[in-house]
This record gives sequence, C-alpha cells and structure tokens, in this order.
Amino acid sequence: MQSKQQEVIGGKGNFWLRSETDAFDLTHPPTPTSPMTYPRIPLETATAHVVIDPTKAALVIVDLQNYFLSPCLGRPSNAIGLKVVDKLLHCAIPTCRKAGIPILWLNWGLSEQDIDDMPPTIVKGFAADNNFEGPRRIESLGSDIGSVELEDGSVIEGGRALMPNQWNSASYTPLKEKHEPQDMEIDKNRLSGFWGGTAAEGALKSRGIKTLLFAGANTDQCVGTSLIDACMKGWDCLLLSDACATTSPEFSKQCFEFNVVGGWGFLLSCENLAKGVDNLQTGPGGES
Repeated sequence: MQSKQQEVIGGKGNFWLRSETDAFDLTHPPTPTSPMTYPRIPLETATAHVVIDPTKAALVIVDLQNYFLSPCLGRPSNAIGLKVVDKLLHCAIPTCRKAGIPILWLNWGLSEQDIDDMPPTIVKGFAADNNFEGPRRIESLGSDIGSVELEDGSVIEGGRALMPNQWNSASYTPLKEKHEPQDMEIDKNRLSGFWGGTAAEGALKSRGIKTLLFAGANTDQCVGTSLIDACMKGWDCLLLSDACATTSPEFSKQCFEFNVVGGWGFLLSCENLAKGVDNLQTGPGGES
C-alpha cells in the first residue's frame, strides 16, 4: 500500500501523490491506495524530487529537422541547436533506450490542405527566417528547395519545404540514424504538436503514456507551445533544459523555464535523467 502520509494531488482520473518528504510521485497507480508502482525512476529536478514510471513515459523531440539544422542546407555550422543534438545523442537518447522509454519524433510535416489553411501569422514567421550562411533562402512553406550537396559530396533533392517524406523535413541526419521501430514519428502542422490537429495525442494515449520529457527547439516556441498544450490536456511535463535551445534572446528561455517550474511541470537536465535511470527501482527493496 502507499504511505498514509501521501497527499493526493488531482482528481480521480488523473492524480499525483506527494509524500511528507516533498517527493512527487508521477507513476499513476490505479488508486491512491494501490501498491507502489514498479519500475520507478527517481529524478532530481530544479525544485523537487520526482518519481516517474518509465513504462508510462516518452521522450518528445521537437523540430530537430534537416530544414532547421543542416549545414548542408546553409544553416550555421555553429548553430545552438547542434549542441542540443549532441546532448541527445550522447546522453538523453541512450538513457531513454536503457530505461525502455520510447521516443516521439514530433516534426513539421505539411499537407497541401495544411498550407492552404495556414494562419497568416505563421506564414509571416517562416518568411522572416534568414538564419542561413551563404545565399540560400527558402521561399515559402511547400516550395521546392532544390538540390542539396551532402557532406560526402553527393547531391540529392532537398524536396518541398516541410512537406512529409522529404529530405529537408526528416529528422536531422545524425538523429535520424537513431530512430528505432518502436518509436513514434508524428507530423505536426502548427508550432504545437498537441493543439488537436495531429496524431500525437492518439499515439501516446494508445500506449498508456502519461509522462512526457520534452527536448528540441525552439524552447519558447515549438517546444514550449507543445509542452503547454500537453500540460493543459493532462500529461505530466518535464523539460530537459540542456536538451532544448532557442534562437530567441536568453531571457526568453529563462522566462519559459520559470513558468515550467512555477506551474507547467518540472525542469531537469539530461544528467539528472541519466542519474535517475541508473537508480531505477524494480522492486520494493530498491532493486535496480
């Protein structure tokens, strides 16, 4: 049975438990008095101890696509997003694989209808994108990018901008190589992948996933809107601070992280996650 000192936070259908030691239990047992759920991962976050169930968790990687990151497309070779890729490749992804936590690759992927229905403000935002080294510019969503020379000297067609099944819309190549069959690959058509117009919600619910670890770019834009919408729809949201980046001023990231800690979820680092997985508990005696 759970400890009698546990405080129930939430309602009958979706609740956390909080102990007298201020640890938040996000494992989602059937009832507040059900036996303790295993396996469980203890996590140290910026403001609290948190426990999650890896069988009910997913890593959500947002918008780390060739379109936004690849130097082959003229994107800066020192782009801040590439530091996020490094954190994911060397820490967050291996950690999640070790714990059996699946990955949701949440990327832009537009249909013709999506382009026809796109709000003008989003079109305006993409039109202002000048984050390129060299002369290349991308005219508009759905436009033909043309030929792209890869690092090995081969030339491919970049495809139509942010349309599905194109080179440019695929996950950034070093990340694409880490995709596995059990992962989820979902196209989105707005900044948020949880606004209601994507398959993300159904894919996660069908697997019984309750807890989301967010990574990607930009922190205060596509990652942020996805996290907020997911939070409002009942998912537990944890932001991996060093696996997110933004081209916005630093205060934008600070403001978003402040609000994550204050009300939208929890903030932690990739190292916090790795340490928690190393201490994964599979039974009452703390076995790992």
